[in-house]
Amino acid sequence: MRFKGGALIVGALAVALSASACSETTQNDGSSNEPAKTQSGAISYDAADNTGPAKAVDGATKGGTINVFQVGDFEHLDPARNYVNTQQVTANLIYRSLNGYQENGSGQMKLVGDLATNPGTDVNKDCKVWEFKLRDGLKYEDGSAITSKDVAYGIARSFADELNEGPQYIQQWLYPGGATYKGPYNGGAPTPQGVETPDDKTIRFTFADPHCDMPYAAALPTSAPVPQAKDTRAQYDLRPFSSGPYKVKSYTRDNTLELERNTNWDPNTDPIRNAYPDNVKFTFTLEAEQIAERLVADAPADQTGLTWTDVPPAVLPRTTDPAVAPRVVKGPTQYVWYVGINNQRITDKKVREALYYGLDRDGALKAIGGTSAGSPASTLMSPTTAGFEAYDAYNAPATGDPAKVKEILGSTTPPALVLAHSNTPLRTAQAAAIKEGLEKSGFKVTLKPIESTSYYDEIGRKNNPYDLYLHGWGSDWPTGSTIIPPLYDGRELRPEGNNNLSYFNDPTISAEIDRVKKLPAAEQDAAWMALDKKLMTDFVPEIPAYYDATYVLHGSKVGNAYLSDAFGLLQLNKIFVKQ
Repeated sequence: MRFKGGALIVGALAVALSASACSETTQNDGSSNEPAKTQSGAISYDAADNTGPAKAVDGATKGGTINVFQVGDFEHLDPARNYVNTQQVTANLIYRSLNGYQENGSGQMKLVGDLATNPGTDVNKDCKVWEFKLRDGLKYEDGSAITSKDVAYGIARSFADELNEGPQYIQQWLYPGGATYKGPYNGGAPTPQGVETPDDKTIRFTFADPHCDMPYAAALPTSAPVPQAKDTRAQYDLRPFSSGPYKVKSYTRDNTLELERNTNWDPNTDPIRNAYPDNVKFTFTLEAEQIAERLVADAPADQTGLTWTDVPPAVLPRTTDPAVAPRVVKGPTQYVWYVGINNQRITDKKVREALYYGLDRDGALKAIGGTSAGSPASTLMSPTTAGFEAYDAYNAPATGDPAKVKEILGSTTPPALVLAHSNTPLRTAQAAAIKEGLEKSGFKVTLKPIESTSYYDEIGRKNNPYDLYLHGWGSDWPTGSTIIPPLYDGRELRPEGNNNLSYFNDPTISAEIDRVKKLPAAEQDAAWMALDKKLMTDFVPEIPAYYDATYVLHGSKVGNAYLSDAFGLLQLNKIFVKQ
């Protein structure tokens, strides 16, 4: 999952989130790097967990408007294209998937059926055939029934080249040799191979290989229903048809998005969402400092406000005020931020290794808040990942090592580089710090800001003209299978919509990915970690910059504000307005 600015639990797995190695940053910034809590969770087939309505929140009341202040608009709300955490948390209010996550802020998550009556049936007990039954009483915003054919159609349209920026697990599992199916448009079949809907309540998936993670893949937006008659293709981004508790009231790009209640949503069919507010309004016209200043001041109009934008350095000292500190939500997330290296353009491993030593991780963190924003990274996978082992293949100082860069490159002139970044103030400041560090090591760096609303689309184009770019990735569930394959399997590269932003493609790594996927589940965690080390030792496809943490504010009338373990953000499903 991309980071805009899920640790999702597999089976009965319990993952201890270790504290990341601390930076030597000395800024007094309200650090988020306390030891992370232990997260645990399970796939639950318990009828009580899978039956709506969602458990009530103590003291919660219905009514009011939650205001979400955001720097920049979303890239996509279309479920086929939705692969950024802020977008997924928002879309979770508008449409439902086959499965979803029950959270209560305690670190105890449960995967349960959302549209489905339970997390799915492994028909033959070999993880190759999965069947989901839809609940009774499911309706769209116009009162029409939600059917299994709508779920199948939603998956079908995600194969279309124009709509394929979202998660790709189900698509790749249906077509393990590469999809020849290109969606339902232009004469294409209405459903892909391996997807059947024997009746309006049943959808069945048949895979050539075992995929025991299917219940988790079915919790991603890919499985949200889209009725064919409401499909507006690229325009669906602006007005997804609601199957959830809210529907789009108005959406003015780059300005505001307003959600209002979907009166045809039945809470008795939903074990996940409480939907306490009457309305949720998103404002996209503010900068990070404006947002933080307003939430610190807590004026009446902002008391129902919250943000997913970390408090910027200039405002951090004010968050320790006794009147403000209780409204801070902070902690580590499952994301790693990278300086991606375009391996199509920087083909020499020696240069990529030199870039690793040239990166000033400490400076990159200071630019956005110091230890409140995270801690220096040396691994491709996050410490939240099952089987994680800390290592540093190069033992580079957090501030960079210009002398080592010169030693590695010798008489080779460091190349001129173009570093792309989102044009938000925080990412602009961070990119400037990275440029400064690399130039101390002799690299010449030109910064290329890109509109935040199209950033991942731009760098996800295979023929993009950039050498380096900032990007974040978090596991869709905390195993290496949702990190290494999507980021480093070159066989999945395509003209647009790439997650492999290093454009790395090596057949030995692809073969190893295949081997690890076929190992017994108990052996896979260690094997993914070994592959992490091999990638960094033998190739340096990109540079792990830092392990992410979040440090955000909310207003005094926002109730039940806590960090979602699934998305690394303040959740919206169970939030309420204090009356």
